[in-house]
Amino acid sequence: MSEVLIIIIIYLIAKLSLDILQIQTIKTVPIDQQSINLLGINSDEEYKSRRYNIEKLKISILRNIVYVGWIIYLLSGGLVIEINSYLESFLLNEYLHNLGVILIVFIVIHLSMLPLSYFSTFVIEDKYGFNTSTKRLFLRDNLVSLLMTLILITVMSSVFFYLVSFTEIWWLLLASTMFIFIILSIYIYPTYISPIFNKFDNLDDDAIKSEISDLSKQTNFSINNLYVMDKSKRTKHPNAYFTGFKNNRRIVFYDTLIDLLSPKEIKAVLAHEIGHYKHNHIIKSLIVSTAVIFIGIFLSIKNQFNLRIIFSSNKLTLRGILEALAAVGFFIGVAKLPFAMVYILLSLAPIIMTTFGALFLNEKVRWKRWTAVIVGFAGV
Repeated sequence: MSEVLIIIIIYLIAKLSLDILQIQTIKTVPIDQQSINLLGINSDEEYKSRRYNIEKLKISILRNIVYVGWIIYLLSGGLVIEINSYLESFLLNEYLHNLGVILIVFIVIHLSMLPLSYFSTFVIEDKYGFNTSTKRLFLRDNLVSLLMTLILITVMSSVFFYLVSFTEIWWLLLASTMFIFIILSIYIYPTYISPIFNKFDNLDDDAIKSEISDLSKQTNFSINNLYVMDKSKRTKHPNAYFTGFKNNRRIVFYDTLIDLLSPKEIKAVLAHEIGHYKHNHIIKSLIVSTAVIFIGIFLSIKNQFNLRIIFSSNKLTLRGILEALAAVGFFIGVAKLPFAMVYILLSLAPIIMTTFGALFLNEKVRWKRWTAVIVGFAGV
């Protein structure tokens, strides 16, 4: 265990060192006058931008410390085993107390991060004039997000616990179910989940619609569902994103972006995202990721799964919880990040999991597993 803790601490030191180096770079690297003129800012605004990014990095450092602190505590403190033993004392159903462990650990970690999120929103973002959210809205967002995540974890865990009863083909059923969840999330989130948090109106700016229509013709890319999201009730930061597939595909602009950029500048932003679609980055990544899911599950844990063994070991329990949180993170990524980025990160997951499993959990990774991971990554 001491070797694992040492490796984790080394990782934390390396991560913190990179953030500190980035802070130092922001402080010291000058911006030439031509760039300042091009951006249309003065020296005071440049200084303010530097300070903002530095303070955001400091919050990132603190988050990393908290996250790693939880990992160390889970590894060394036996928290998961204690929760499991407590729930087992009055929950006779094995499924219920296993699910309870997962949900309680997630809630504790989530709540421990709320003060940092609050500070980032109402101190840093407010200080630099970006925050437009209210404490009531902040509380509502976090409560709704927590509730929806708990429901998602419960559903996924229920399906997972059921599928493992099929002793011969559970790995195939599990991989297929994960793939179905991914596809469903792409279709469900923009239509049913996202409107819970934001209001979406049809784009009615004729100048922007004209530029988008021109771009659509130039790229032979159908663009019909154009929406404006009321992001300004939370932040002044601008953004835009694609979501969905085929008839469900839509383009969403933050209202802050509409107010900030000219129609031609918005056209340039969209051209970049269309490039991912035109080169089939999403489909290719989805195919590769699906193959990695099937091969990875089959080779790494077929005939090695036992719930009692998992919940009797700190290391295996930690791995299971982190993988469950990673799955939840994927669905959040689908909503918040470009699809190409999401699937690239998903494709990297087997390498990350295999490497960290070998380093942190002392797993024996043999040549077959490495071969499967490397072949899958080569496809990316």
